[in-house]
Amino acid sequence: MPRRGPTPTQWIALAVFVVLLFLPLGVGAYPMRVATVIFMWAALAGSWNLLAGYAGAVDLGPVVYYGLGAFVTAALMLKASLPFLVSVVLAGVVAMGIAYALGTPTLRLRGAYFAIGTLALAESAKQLALAWDRLTGIPLTGGSAGISLPLTSGYGLFFYVMLVLMAGVTAAALWLDQSKFGYGLRAVGENDRLAEASGVNIHRLKRQLYVGSAFVSALTGGASGYWLSYINAAEFFSTAVTFQMVVMALLGGLGTPFGPVLGAAFLTLVSEFLGTRFVYHYLIAIGVIIVAVSLFFPSGLAGVARLGRGRRSQGAT
Repeated sequence: MPRRGPTPTQWIALAVFVVLLFLPLGVGAYPMRVATVIFMWAALAGSWNLLAGYAGAVDLGPVVYYGLGAFVTAALMLKASLPFLVSVVLAGVVAMGIAYALGTPTLRLRGAYFAIGTLALAESAKQLALAWDRLTGIPLTGGSAGISLPLTSGYGLFFYVMLVLMAGVTAAALWLDQSKFGYGLRAVGENDRLAEASGVNIHRLKRQLYVGSAFVSALTGGASGYWLSYINAAEFFSTAVTFQMVVMALLGGLGTPFGPVLGAAFLTLVSEFLGTRFVYHYLIAIGVIIVAVSLFFPSGLAGVARLGRGRRSQGAT
């Protein structure tokens, strides 16, 4: 049966969200930038976690919609002179339509075949974006040179946009944890063939989640592109973006609502701390930390938190 009422963890998360709403009033530019980066990666890792963590479909191509969101947002702002917020939402809608078209055949693949297929889609999208202007004669992506957007002042707008995206993805994961739809996805993730034999429309469930995940990735990509004021296809369609969100979701705890947030915060803060002290060797240290967490805490940081709560409750009794 679904749980009734918020849990203590959810109350804590709500309190943290309220505090974050007022964070820009009491901190400087650097903490705001770091917080915005954490929110951005938490939203991306959370969107990937929705499909991989709950439906068991390992998507290695979410960067398709991240890059698509960036370029569509830029095109609407530069060519149609639309405001940023309108442009980024429309980019998300475009991404949903393309995700529906691509996901309908792709999601019929299972296991490693789906992972390889989505990875091939990501690489194809990058090559298409790099060659778009030359092939079509329509200046849109700028080829290998990329395109520039109007400069923005401050982090306030992007802080709140990324915060809302992170909160929205986390709320969706919490809903999946307690809803009939989420239970159906869990059944698909554990044994999709058995779920299909039991009458569950696994293709429809996964496609709905795939389209929703694409929407979030596109919104995040559009906001990131405008924040950086420069978009390059080689970077925004890079598989490195996908791998980073995968690592963050796994570090935090796959298939948990708060895992991507914990993973994004942990990896971003560790990178900031080590990067300023070990400029040339910090990536080695980060790799060692990731391996250590994976070995000793296979359930991720969320699993460590659950273990700590369990021990406290046993001690209280």
